[in-house]
Amino acid sequence: MLANNIMIKKTLSHGIKVLKLSTWISVVAALLVVLVVAFFVTFPALIKAPIEQQLSEFSELDISLSKISFDFNQDGLALNLHNFKVRSPQQGLPIAEVNHLQWDINLISLLDDVYHPSEIFIDTLILYSDTDQNTNEFGVNQIRQLISPQSLEALYFFKSLSINKTLIKGSQTIEIAPMVLSRNEAQLSLSVVEQDLGFSLPDSQVGKANIIATLSTTQSNQNKALIIPLLISNDEFSVQSHLKIFNEHGNDFVEFNSYIEQMQASDMAKYLPAQALSDDTHAWIKRGFVSGKLEDTQFYLKRNLSTSTIVETRFDTNLKDMELLFNSDWNSLKQLDATLQTDGKKIVVMVHSTQLNEMALNDIKVQILDMGQPKLEAEVIGKINTQSEDLIEFLRRAPLSETVNEVMNQFTLTGDVTGDMKLVVPLDERESILDIDLVFDKNHLTTLNGGVVVEDYTSKLAFHNDEITATGAGNIRGMPFDIYINPDNRGDDNESTFGVELSDNSGLEVYITKRLDQSWRARVESESIKGNVEVVLNEGGNPSVKLLGLQVTTLDAIKGEWDITPNDFPSMYLSAQGVYIDENVLPNFSAELLSQDNMLTISNLQFDGVGVGDEMLSFNGFWVDGRTGLYANAKGNGLAEFLQKLKVKEKVAGGEFDFDIRLFCECTPWNMNYQDVTGYVAMKVKKGVFTEKDPNIGRILSLLNIKSIAKRLKLDVGDVTKEGFVYEDIDARI
Repeated sequence: MLANNIMIKKTLSHGIKVLKLSTWISVVAALLVVLVVAFFVTFPALIKAPIEQQLSEFSELDISLSKISFDFNQDGLALNLHNFKVRSPQQGLPIAEVNHLQWDINLISLLDDVYHPSEIFIDTLILYSDTDQNTNEFGVNQIRQLISPQSLEALYFFKSLSINKTLIKGSQTIEIAPMVLSRNEAQLSLSVVEQDLGFSLPDSQVGKANIIATLSTTQSNQNKALIIPLLISNDEFSVQSHLKIFNEHGNDFVEFNSYIEQMQASDMAKYLPAQALSDDTHAWIKRGFVSGKLEDTQFYLKRNLSTSTIVETRFDTNLKDMELLFNSDWNSLKQLDATLQTDGKKIVVMVHSTQLNEMALNDIKVQILDMGQPKLEAEVIGKINTQSEDLIEFLRRAPLSETVNEVMNQFTLTGDVTGDMKLVVPLDERESILDIDLVFDKNHLTTLNGGVVVEDYTSKLAFHNDEITATGAGNIRGMPFDIYINPDNRGDDNESTFGVELSDNSGLEVYITKRLDQSWRARVESESIKGNVEVVLNEGGNPSVKLLGLQVTTLDAIKGEWDITPNDFPSMYLSAQGVYIDENVLPNFSAELLSQDNMLTISNLQFDGVGVGDEMLSFNGFWVDGRTGLYANAKGNGLAEFLQKLKVKEKVAGGEFDFDIRLFCECTPWNMNYQDVTGYVAMKVKKGVFTEKDPNIGRILSLLNIKSIAKRLKLDVGDVTKEGFVYEDIDARI
């Protein structure tokens, strides 16, 4: 019993001691908690001012904090800086602002006495661009101080810096995607993922890319320039770049260089911010770079941060197998192999080879001289060395005026051509301007639908103000002629759309024009021949050709051995009015000429007023192989009336007649005369009287002599008889 009481007393005594100890422990623990809480409540307030002071002295800027706090998380202790602001030291201009910075501190570092780099998180970083260019409180020197080797070495305490969002505020707000700044020994690496290259600016529809920047902490302090290598890439391209920040002659500069090995031309517009270009320029690049590749592209940018000078830019690239469209009215440049250069003010494309309107072009320069103009124009300047037919086809495909297209359809050219070309193509809806100066050497020229053929045509041709002019020379039928296209020495140019002037050493001049009513006119002038020719093209039929006011001083002027064949004459309806030969008027006449297989068929050759009764006397004939034939038939009841229509002044009474005339000549039509004519005349005349003079049939046949016709068919039969006679029937074949 006694032993039990003693045991109980000892147990109670030990329990009381334990209770007292636990009470003291609880009190101490509570006190420690209070002290810790007091520390984390009061300590941030105590260290706020020293931190602000140290950071300000370190950066030479005005830095302020609104609050500092500590938090515990699963990784340990976190230091929070709230409303972190950076201002210029003198004027207090805002430079940067951080709404919340969290620094995760590894508590293990406190136990093993070895610091373990920690992670820093920033929710939103705001940078303010200096809109007042006269303030230079924060410049390159301050940037170099912040990221100098000494400063970067002091950043050993962090493992990575993550920024959720960065805003650069100025006249516009630029947004940068989440970025991570990490440290790997002596190198800092900044990575930005899926950055919108339009930087979230309004109306920006530019592509996205990943950006990686590297900065060495061991850069020499002797180097006054800060160089940051950059890699910008996505699935479509990879850009190797570097950013250089330096001070020169007291001014701060930023310089950006980049290199793109290859990218698709059609993707170019996606990565050019619309704000950096005019609307017309950006729209043209988007529309004009149809296909192909850009190779070995280099981009350079330099800006003086201390002044308001214009940004200096340069863009160089090689265009490979490109399709480039300047204007929707023009075909695009295809298979383009060229180099492109621009300084932001003008664009110059040196074309090594390309095709435009299916014509090969070499050594061509394409340029936009002033990118700052509200209405942009592209100039295509270069040399031409091609075939004439290819050049004509090129011009026919060009969107030129209807007048020019009409002129191009009036002639053909075959042979070599060289020259200079300048094409101005507006990048809007304005019309293009084409200027060409050409030299044709020994070409084959045809005009008037093949009616005029010029061999060995050598000429200088100019195309300006939508008008073609040319001065040259060539051979027509073996005869040399000076040839002028659309000469300016004619007073009726306002009535014509196209003109050709031909002249030779003998004084012959031929001026051919196409009129506004689509007819053709020709004026022929020489010492022996003057006259006008009018040609009307009949749709679906032969043209109508009129000889108007033709004056021939003598028949010898048109006789001769001309190098002309029936094939040289087109099929036509021929008529003549007011034709004079040897001062005599030739009756107006008309005929249909059909040219086929080197044979010219003459149909319905009729002279006004010459006929039987109400019907005209029609001659028919042919010209083939150097032979000419004419034939006609006339029947009637009054020989007197018939002879009167033939302008025969001799008195004749009565006479039913039937004439059948077939004449041939081994000559050309213009060389026919009655001495060389062969053939026959069948004549039947009944019951008539020749009074006063007896006609001679040989002289009657001279009606077919061109010279006699030119003398108004006047017959002189005084050499036959001086007495008339009465006849019953005359039936003769001669």
